[in-house]
Amino acid sequence: MRLTLPRRLALAAATIASVAFPSAAIAQDTQRSSFLLGVLPDTQFYSRYSIPSSGELFMNRFGTEPYIEQTKWLVANQGNLEIPFVTHLGDIVDRATTTQEWDVADEAMKVMEDGKLPYSILAGNHDVTGNPATEPFPRRFPATRAAAQSTFGGRDASGMHEWHKFTAEGRTFLVLALSWEPTDAALEWAKGVIAANPALPVILTTHDILGIASDAVTAVEGTQGRRLWDKLIKDNDQIFLTINGHNHGAAHMRKTNAFGNSVDQIVWDYQMAYNGGNGYLGLLEFDFTNKRIQSTVVSPWIRLKPKNTIVPEFDQAVRTEPGANLNLAIDWDQRFSRFATAPAPVAPSNGNLIAAAKAKVVEGYEEPSATLPSLPLNDTDFPQVDGTVAHWRFDKTKTGAPQPGAVTATDIAKGADMTRGALTGSAALADLQISTDHHALSSNAASACFQNNNAGRVSFMNTATGAAINQNAFPNGYTVESFVKIDPAWSATNNQWMGALNREGTRREIANVVNPGWSWDEPAFTLSISNLREVQWNSLAISADGNGYRERTNWSGEVMPDRWMHIANVNDPVAKTSTLYVDGAPVLRNSIDAVGLATANKAWRIGSTGGNGWFGCVGETRIVDHATSPDQWLTQRRYLPAKEETTVGGAVPATLTLTLGAPGTFGAFVPGLGKTYTATTEATVVSTAGDATLTVTDPSTNATGHLVNGAFSLPKPLAGLGVVKTWNGPTSNEKVPVVLTQEIGSSDALRTGSYSKALTFTLSTTTP
Repeated sequence: MRLTLPRRLALAAATIASVAFPSAAIAQDTQRSSFLLGVLPDTQFYSRYSIPSSGELFMNRFGTEPYIEQTKWLVANQGNLEIPFVTHLGDIVDRATTTQEWDVADEAMKVMEDGKLPYSILAGNHDVTGNPATEPFPRRFPATRAAAQSTFGGRDASGMHEWHKFTAEGRTFLVLALSWEPTDAALEWAKGVIAANPALPVILTTHDILGIASDAVTAVEGTQGRRLWDKLIKDNDQIFLTINGHNHGAAHMRKTNAFGNSVDQIVWDYQMAYNGGNGYLGLLEFDFTNKRIQSTVVSPWIRLKPKNTIVPEFDQAVRTEPGANLNLAIDWDQRFSRFATAPAPVAPSNGNLIAAAKAKVVEGYEEPSATLPSLPLNDTDFPQVDGTVAHWRFDKTKTGAPQPGAVTATDIAKGADMTRGALTGSAALADLQISTDHHALSSNAASACFQNNNAGRVSFMNTATGAAINQNAFPNGYTVESFVKIDPAWSATNNQWMGALNREGTRREIANVVNPGWSWDEPAFTLSISNLREVQWNSLAISADGNGYRERTNWSGEVMPDRWMHIANVNDPVAKTSTLYVDGAPVLRNSIDAVGLATANKAWRIGSTGGNGWFGCVGETRIVDHATSPDQWLTQRRYLPAKEETTVGGAVPATLTLTLGAPGTFGAFVPGLGKTYTATTEATVVSTAGDATLTVTDPSTNATGHLVNGAFSLPKPLAGLGVVKTWNGPTSNEKVPVVLTQEIGSSDALRTGSYSKALTFTLSTTTP
């Protein structure tokens, strides 16, 4: 049904709610005109940990290196997957002044040069030194090297920014690659490149535009992103897509530029994920037949790992999060109509390239099924391990704030209980609470929660002077486990370097220290959270030559607040390695040449490292005097319950419904007054489909896209038409605001009467 509701000098909000199932849509596996754009997010840790001075960790652990395997896979599949071009998003290396890291990057990118697969590349913040005279990026990837590629258009005067032009499926695209924090002069150069190619759609790549909110899903615009939007993107209609790295995770945002057209913005960065990114690269399918951009993020490296190194929870060759699997509707010809004439359509000749790419990365590899651990049956349902020298637990029956001197953590192994320390400085009694909050896999249903900071507000608990655990230097290795949770209000300003667990005393109090690390006044050992919200294990260990203690550190990637984590560090005295695990996965940045854990013969402490107090909760913590395996950890079960399985379920019918709210109105248009008017309505969407797209269009042939009043039409188009929202999964009764804007110029001639248009709202899907 079409409703036409004219309003005097206002938008006649008239709509058709239409639903399109596959009978009216193009199925996923039909032929289409399309190609894939390759995207290499931050490769910095691949470069860092592939060199001798970092232990060649990838080669030694897996027998291959992720960076070069990414580029080899792209070259090998450029023909069958229709990949005409690849773009690198920056942070090529981790330490800009380390020559060997650039050697790794040079070798990996040369694979694409030798394979005749053109690419753009730019410098991230880790690739720059701030000194134009010595910047390594334009020396390792100079303009002369870029010019050897058939797509190269040019570099700016600084040598830091470049542009390319590639053609696929009868369409030509311009790629702008802007290095870290481009200056105003660089942005003017970029505008000049766009102006010199006035008919080309532009893909803008740079290191930092979008970030990701603390929910790890929602895209947010950072300071640099807003600057680029205001100074470059919004007023250049040719820019329809931006891609950046730098901020960890995957997310998408669609904005509307000054011309009322969409700009899709994508952030992909996996450097803080398992193995520094686990070889993940992005693929964007430009689908001209189905009028959309689809994406996937895959790792061609995981399938090459030895089977005994696979961690099912993390070694998934195809990413499944929404930000990696985008389905963005775009009417290519309409989107580019302001500056380009639609090219002659190319006959559909490709299958589903995204599906084909996913199939390629798992050739010879079966995606592992992550086995979910069982929940504990009771408070003793954990593996009993010989050699346990301490196991501190909390009493769920004694919630609240313990008094100073009270036993706060009971050692069920050797009796080295911890008592609450005296209140000093700004610490308050309520800053330490025994709580029933705990990790689901911990059989100890309690924890200690702290409201500390790094400015003198420190509550803690520690062992007694003379406890046997205080003297143990663990010459035969160790396993230390703890459950921790960071408070959601954590900030680097107030909480950086906060300690969950440490050994009291400084390094100057320990005999035979050869290299204390950062400072002689650091604690003997600490498990802390860095200013970048990384887990850091910092200790003194005996090196292979046995002539003294040296600092050894382990680092995770960025960890999320407000969620429980299991932390374990395993020191193997035979391999002389110290391996840090976060939620069962070994981190990339581990210690080599390390045995034992130095002591100043002082207390163990939970809740602070010196003046840096823990902000969050700490659960049960256990120390074993030798290396153990994951099946012996506190996340595993002592009792194996009998299980029987049955199947229950229900069917969901294919459903797409669209309900429109009250029509919006612009109000009265005032002649002679330049102003932009806004009308808002609301659509309620129910979809059981795998993807869905809500669009609003003007189906008329009379002044299409403009409000009309009889024979008269407004000079300026109605803005807000096109794609309103896309979904990558089902939704139910979701309220979607629909905002339309109408610009009236001060010299626009307005005819008395009602300007209106009957618009069509369509909810459609290709995967019901």
